[in-house]
Order: sequence, then C-alpha cells, then structure tokens
Amino acid sequence: MTEVWHKESLWTQGLIKVPELSSSIDVWWQQELAGSPKKMRRTKAAIMMYTAWNIWKERNRSIFEHTRADAVQILQEIMAEISVRKLACGGPEFSVVSRLLLL
Repeated sequence: MTEVWHKESLWTQGLIKVPELSSSIDVWWQQELAGSPKKMRRTKAAIMMYTAWNIWKERNRSIFEHTRADAVQILQEIMAEISVRKLACGGPEFSVVSRLLLL
C-alpha cells in the first residue's frame, strides 16, 4: 500500500512522507513526528493513524470480502473519516487538514 502513502504525501503537500521500505514502521513513525511542534505532531499523528487504519481495513476487506479498492478510493475514505472527525470534534489539530480538504 505504498501508493496510498504516496498519494497522501501529495495530498498533504509533503506533510507526511512516504515510509521507506528499508525502515520499520515504528522507526519511520518516530522520525516523522520527531522535532515537530506539538500542534503539527498532533496533526501528523492523526493523519498517519487514519491512514494506517484505512490500509488495515482495506486489507481485511480484500481478504474477507474479496473486494479491492485502489489507492485513490482508500485516500478518499481517509479524507472522509477526517472530515467526519472534524465535524464531530473540531480541534486545532485538524486546521492544516481542513485547508487541504478544500483543495
């Protein structure tokens, strides 16, 4: 699902970088969040969590329901979940994402 991370990196204008295949997810995760201000860390962590969650859900759908979504469809699902979360809870951690959703 590298393509999902790539499309997300484009969507977030480089805020989230594509994980390198040579590094483990936990190392990449820590590197992505290290050194960022708290507000930006919260935004990045939220986007990364929604992405990982939706990749996992797509994996399960493909195994158990024998369906297949492409990277664009998965990114659309991520964007929809982020929008619903923002409507329900608001929060400054999604201010960057709000601007991106308008693109």
